[in-house]
Amino acid sequence: METFVIGIDHGNGNMKTAHTVFPCGFKAQETEPSALFAKDIIEWDGRFYSLVPNRFPYQVDKTRDEKCYVLTMFAVAKELMARGVATEGDVVLAVGLPPAHFEKYHKPFKEYFERNAAEGMNFRYNGTAFRLRVVGVYVLPQDYAACVIYREETVAKFNTVFCIDIGDGTVDMLVLSKGMPDKESMVSRELGMSHLREQIIDDVIADYGMTLDSGTIDDVLSGRDVVIPDAVVERIKRTTEDFALRIVNQLHSKVADFRIAPTIFCGGGATLLKPYLEATGQFGRTDFISEIYANAVGYEKIAEMSLGV
Repeated sequence: METFVIGIDHGNGNMKTAHTVFPCGFKAQETEPSALFAKDIIEWDGRFYSLVPNRFPYQVDKTRDEKCYVLTMFAVAKELMARGVATEGDVVLAVGLPPAHFEKYHKPFKEYFERNAAEGMNFRYNGTAFRLRVVGVYVLPQDYAACVIYREETVAKFNTVFCIDIGDGTVDMLVLSKGMPDKESMVSRELGMSHLREQIIDDVIADYGMTLDSGTIDDVLSGRDVVIPDAVVERIKRTTEDFALRIVNQLHSKVADFRIAPTIFCGGGATLLKPYLEATGQFGRTDFISEIYANAVGYEKIAEMSLGV
């Protein structure tokens, strides 16, 4: 029976695998949803789950309920279908946690998947039956996985490398010393992009009486054309400048000076904030991993190396 190694990045805003990305939100119900209103449907344990664009609130401990496991089934199904492989077989899950939470939660996180999949990961996705046996679970630090796989040469060349992951819910940092994570430098702060968007929405309502949505804010930060007034665009940029500096100031609690070694950024938030982070003048050499799947791919590659695949 074939074994599939699947890397999954359980983000606060989006779930990512090597080939797929989707929002971290679903609706659960007892009756099967109409295909007119739901395109992604999982049937599991007598209930139906359909993906929705509204994300779940940020959760430090993802083992407290079944939400993370249901999202994992969606991720596994989407990734296997993207690869065009069988829907039956053995699966090795390669997942991750923020570096600052790794020591406390990595064992319960591993046990969470082993417990839920003890009798197999059996469900139907959009009418297709999946019968999978979870034969291994690897839990790895996010950010680290992306950096050592995507920037192997930089990590090998420099004695010290700063790694910063800016996601939807949190900003996570670790320092690599001769390629190994420095436990004392790990930090996680609730300063992800969702917090910036909330601040921008509040500022624009207060100053201009206009209610923005997340898509418009991301369009401005990405440099795409928008129809909102120029003054509102400038307000968004000012708030983002302040937010970028706030992130750096928070991280200075662990790193006194980022100018002494290269800094590798990853995560969708880092891509949007790139010009604002560089404009702070607080970094020496910066490198941005633009691939949104970087952590998922990193988990997968490290697990494959461990398995000798």
